[in-house]
Order: sequence, then C-alpha cells, then structure tokens
Amino acid sequence: MELIDFHTHHPSLAGERVIQDGIDTRGRHPWHLTPSPSQRGDETHIENYGRKLLAIGESGLDKVCDTPYDLQLQVFRKEVALSENLRLPLFLHCVRAIDDVLRIRQELHAQQPCIWHGYRGNAQQIKQLLSIMGENGGGLFYFSFGIRYNEQALLNCPLDRMLLETDEDTLHPIANHYAQVAQLRGITLNSLINQMHTNFLTLFGNN
Repeated sequence: MELIDFHTHHPSLAGERVIQDGIDTRGRHPWHLTPSPSQRGDETHIENYGRKLLAIGESGLDKVCDTPYDLQLQVFRKEVALSENLRLPLFLHCVRAIDDVLRIRQELHAQQPCIWHGYRGNAQQIKQLLSIMGENGGGLFYFSFGIRYNEQALLNCPLDRMLLETDEDTLHPIANHYAQVAQLRGITLNSLINQMHTNFLTLFGNN
C-alpha cells in the first residue's frame, strides 16, 4: 500500500501518494500576499481551478512575517469562504495567530476540515482545539506532522486526526517518517499506513 505524504513540494516517488502544493492544492500564502490586482486575480483563478483540487491552501495567518496583518486577515477570510463554497478542506499555515483563525472560521460558520500543516504546537493545544471546534462549530481540525514536531503532541494526537508530511524536506523520505512515528506511537507500520489511508478517504474521498 502506498505511503501518503499529505503535504509536499515534489512529485510522487515510487511507493508514494503525495498531495503536492501548487498542483493538488492551491492557495494564497501569507508570506507572498500583495494588494495588487494580479494578487486579487489569483482568487478567481483558484476558484476556476477548484474542481481539479483536493484542497485550498496553504493559506492562513502569520504574525511573524512582513506581510501587513490587515491584508492577511482580508485574504484569509476569502480563502475560508472559498474552501466552503467549493466544499474543499483548507491547508492552514498558522504562526501565533490561532485565535484569529478560530474567530474567522466561526464567524463564517466554516464546516470544511482545516488541516494545520507542519504542526509544531503542543499536546494541550490539540486537546483545546478539538474541544473548541466540537462545541462551537468551525469545522474539524486535523494536524499534519512534518519531520520536525513536538513529540508529546504527536504521541497525544488522535490517530484519526493525524496526518504525516515532508513539506519541503527532501532529505528525509516519507517512509522514514512513517517508521519513526509508528515506533513512537507503539503501533505497527501497517496499522499507521492503514490509518493514513482512512484519514485520506475521510478528507478527500476517492480522489
């Protein structure tokens, strides 16, 4: 069975199924936003392309980057709305801005799953997010763990909300990542692979 890499920047290698950024997913990353007409035109392009996508993103909010935060908020609101309109999950980039992410998703009554890619937060944050989203709406949260992660968060994340990715890391094959995670979680590699396939089907159907 193929190993699924839920967020990467390279095409599939032998034995892999990848979700490739810019091919299977498209969005407006907070690092690269401008208020120019061409940037606004990206929204129409993504919407027209939507039927070929697995998800919107990566999109989100980043309080550390140089992009004006007001612009980030404006664009992220549109990205959440686009995710809802196209009924596609959203890959989230979030740096020190989870309160605003939750606020916008709840204001828009978002129901599509939100995938926090490259998750490096702690286990308590996962617990809080799962509880908040369950009580107040805003869609389900999934947590995609890259090569670098908080070990306690990975150990405590429910397996049915966990995804695995390599992102831009080309030095650590996804197979090595699966093997390490399976060992840490104390489960067989096959069990982990099967769970990732189940999570893929839950999120993206048979695409």
